[in-house]
Amino acid sequence: MIKNRALDHIGLAVEDVEAAKDFYVSVLGGEILGKFRCEGNDYNVYFVKVGDTVYEMYQEPLAPDARGKIDHIAYVSEDIDADYKFCVDAGYTICTDGIEGIATFWENGCRFFKILSPTGEQIEFAQKC
Repeated sequence: MIKNRALDHIGLAVEDVEAAKDFYVSVLGGEILGKFRCEGNDYNVYFVKVGDTVYEMYQEPLAPDARGKIDHIAYVSEDIDADYKFCVDAGYTICTDGIEGIATFWENGCRFFKILSPTGEQIEFAQKC
């Protein structure tokens, strides 16, 4: 069951990740929890905590009239394999290539997958390794 999970983070796709990070830190008083590079990308990915909410910020090509967008909402997973099986068995649309991983995030990497909600946003389940 995937009910009543703690919020892990909100993913923000932005046109300028450094400017977004600076705003969340300088204006909103955020704290940088992590700064990472994805293999093959030439920009940083930041995890910034403001109050009780963590934001993941990364650069991504956006629509011409957009400067940023909420890309996904992520919840904590304690057992990513069981959560994935539950979502597949329930017939949810999986938006990732199965369970994916990023070895360079956090101390030992992370594993995650995303499903599509009925209203179109992506819901991520994430587990730090």
